Amino acid sequence: MSKQNIIKLLKKYRKSSSQERQDNFRAFEEKMIYRTTKTENPTTTRKMVQKVISKSK
Repeated sequence: MSKQNIIKLLKKYRKSSSQERQDNFRAFEEKMIYRTTKTENPTTTRKMVQKVISKSK
């Protein structure tokens, strides 16, 4: 990703509403949890991660 694209995305993020920011963070959080658990346990699925996250809320 080029510097221009990163700057463009950051500006877009800053202008977004608080609800959009929360949605973006939740999606990011889910992806990071999936990636870390996938390396530890290759049988992990996204569905499993979503269930755990929904139970913790």
